Amino acid sequence: MAVIRTISIAPGGNTGWHYHPGPVQAVLLSGTLTRVLEDGTVEVTRPGQFLVELPDQVHIGYNHGTEQVVILANYQVADGCPLAVAAPEPELGTAAGLLSR
Repeated sequence: MAVIRTISIAPGGNTGWHYHPGPVQAVLLSGTLTRVLEDGTVEVTRPGQFLVELPDQVHIGYNHGTEQVVILANYQVADGCPLAVAAPEPELGTAAGLLSR
């Protein structure tokens, strides 16, 4: 089933480490979103850009800017599944940890 949702992240905020049981396709409506993936990859998304999050891919989203981040997300989930599941912070090493701040 598809669930469409708007997510907002205040300046200085983050989503916490988590993953999605199913794929997520999203578009950034405002702000700048910085995501760190479980392998230490850092991805920056700006307004109008699309992003895809794969099932079970642990990640965190940060708003390092001064404007509210607003994301329009399309979650593909089985009935009864949560949209997101909290996950422990992976060991990324010093370089990736500094990039996420």
